[in-house]
Amino acid sequence: IRLPRIANFDDFDPLRREQCAQVRYVASAAELGHPDLIVLPGSKTTVADLAWLRRARLDAAIIARRRAGTPVIGICGGYQMLGERILDPDGVESDTPETRGLGLLPVTTLFAADKATHQVRAKAAAAADADIGTGLLAGCADADIVGYEIHMGRTSGAGAAAFRIAERSGAAADSPDGAIDPDGLTLGTYIHGLFHNHALRRAMLTQLAARKGVALPDGAIVDLDAEYDKLADLVRLSLDMRMVYEMAGLGR
Repeated sequence: IRLPRIANFDDFDPLRREQCAQVRYVASAAELGHPDLIVLPGSKTTVADLAWLRRARLDAAIIARRRAGTPVIGICGGYQMLGERILDPDGVESDTPETRGLGLLPVTTLFAADKATHQVRAKAAAAADADIGTGLLAGCADADIVGYEIHMGRTSGAGAAAFRIAERSGAAADSPDGAIDPDGLTLGTYIHGLFHNHALRRAMLTQLAARKGVALPDGAIVDLDAEYDKLADLVRLSLDMRMVYEMAGLGR
């Protein structure tokens, strides 16, 4: 969904690199059509973008598609939108104390002034659940997940967690993240970079392909470190690095 204040849209670059997948950015109910998966991305202003979602009539369209069986993933602000309520009593993000969510997950978000920013490692907590054996996380039980959190809300509620955080900012952890519905087809998480995890991404795409009765072709592994090295090499070729180090007060 092409939110007006979309954040971290590079979350979806790995999907665009998959030959088997086509990524469309949708800004109206008329454009939604019948996708195999709907993703609500992060937002710089969740409440305002949720209001836009309703003006665009995408809220009803997304709920209708989910009821018809289409899987839905919400990341960060998108996860908050999937819940029942968003509470902002202190006006951290807006002047609206309470906003009704899409109601696709039994969770409530409370905004707070402090921002969580962490690199994380996690596992799919619900992957082995027999009730969601054909859900989005089926086949992901052994997948190591790396990503990062950057959000201001705290989300809590009933139901199963989608992931289990094993490490946060380099420190050992054991805490739940996100939520997943009993069908395993509505998933919310605070983990950005989710689709950059090859094993998880391919497992999800395998499930989506199986739902269509088609085979999934092989996909390339995207090495982020190698991509960053290419960028660093380009910067070094394009700039006088000696001068950059001097300006930054760094020695060589």
